[in-house]
Amino acid sequence: MTHILLISHDIPSMSVGATIPIYHMIKNLSTQYDITLVCFNSKKYDIKPLEKHLSNIILLDNPVYDSFKDQFTYTFKNMLSYDNIKMRSFFNYYYHPKMSEIIKDTLRCNEYDIIITDMPMAFYVKNIKKPKIVYAFDAVGDYNHHMAKKATSIQSKLYWYLNYMKIHQYEKCYNKFDECIVVNNKDKKLLERFIKTPVSVVANGVDIEYFKNKNNRRIRQLVFVGDMSTPPNNDAVRYFVDEIYPLILREVNIPLKIIGRNPTDYIKSLDDDPNITVTGSVDDIRKHLNPGSIFITPMISGTGIKNKILEAMSMSLSVVSTRTGISGINAVNGHDFLLADTPEEFKDAILRLIYDDNLNRRIAENARVYVKNNYSWINASNKIIHLIKKNIK
Repeated sequence: MTHILLISHDIPSMSVGATIPIYHMIKNLSTQYDITLVCFNSKKYDIKPLEKHLSNIILLDNPVYDSFKDQFTYTFKNMLSYDNIKMRSFFNYYYHPKMSEIIKDTLRCNEYDIIITDMPMAFYVKNIKKPKIVYAFDAVGDYNHHMAKKATSIQSKLYWYLNYMKIHQYEKCYNKFDECIVVNNKDKKLLERFIKTPVSVVANGVDIEYFKNKNNRRIRQLVFVGDMSTPPNNDAVRYFVDEIYPLILREVNIPLKIIGRNPTDYIKSLDDDPNITVTGSVDDIRKHLNPGSIFITPMISGTGIKNKILEAMSMSLSVVSTRTGISGINAVNGHDFLLADTPEEFKDAILRLIYDDNLNRRIAENARVYVKNNYSWINASNKIIHLIKKNIK
């Protein structure tokens, strides 16, 4: 049996975007491969659902801090350590000397046919002489470059530009891998500008049966979902609330529900508006995606495929999205979702769905069929299996 060493920046979870593909890759590949998982443990996610799919699990707990000062001191010390600089992963948040030892010992004591790592952990194994695949997900450097150009203050512009230079330099380590995986063609083309390693597109998937709408009650509401600690989601909410929602409320009274962990003070303040509900983190997103709801993605920045859109479509919700939000998802405007790139277009699309229930139902039904036919995790895993076989000599 082929032995895989899989390295992740956290315990893979089926509920958090950055690790969802890794979670499903483990589930689907474990029937054919022997997989050892090495990862940090932030204690946010449970390893138990994956235990039966893994032959070996090696976790390194993230330290618990008494204060932000302690956390900053510890992280800064690691980032500036001699070993971190020597590895040319300078200023890498995920560098930890103990993790470096664990990976070296694991490779020394076991024979693996191939290494698969996610983007944040790639630098640990870039110089290992074994077949290697990096799951980059998207072109993160380009996103930071976009944010630097968009920033209005000197401090913000400097922050994003320095981040861009750091990550762009980091992404060059993909040249030491045999294969790089991204989730859409846009990110593939961006990375191919400066890396020579073959870049393959493996689109994210959806668990069709898990994300199947079993709510009987139809609720007319607007729903936004996203991790509120990320600038793209904050920008999207601010854009919608400031420029689009007032236009809608002039025509019809419809509530807005904002769902997602780590709401900023600005997002929390929106809960004071009687038309807006801010839930924060929820245990089960499916309970909030009722039939008749309209799922909005007014994204004005960001990269990669938005899993939240695929999940909403799988739940048979009509989606209204900007071009940025739907990027990488080749659904048909007017059939599987409604495209809206200006405040007026967004308002008009939502009003069409509100006033025409037949259209709302038709778009919602088409959305589920589209996801079912194009975004299964089994299909994604089969593409990864092909890449594994291709790179094992």
